[in-house]
Amino acid sequence: MKKLNDLPKDEFEGETYTSNPIVSHVCPTHTRETWKTHVGYIDNKDGTASCETCHWGFRIPGYMRVWNRRVVDLRER
Repeated sequence: MKKLNDLPKDEFEGETYTSNPIVSHVCPTHTRETWKTHVGYIDNKDGTASCETCHWGFRIPGYMRVWNRRVVDLRER
């Protein structure tokens, strides 16, 4: 992986930031097949949900909701 150079300071004397990759560990129940059975989601009230343990997040389609800390498909009810 190529390391990016620091950003130059702008006319407002802004700080420079470096890009360091962050390793994130996702809960073992977040797989392509079983993400809907995972318990522990939080509705972020902006159209997204995230896991309260590992903070993995995703957009919630209009036909899904977070209910009882699970993602439910309203079409299946």
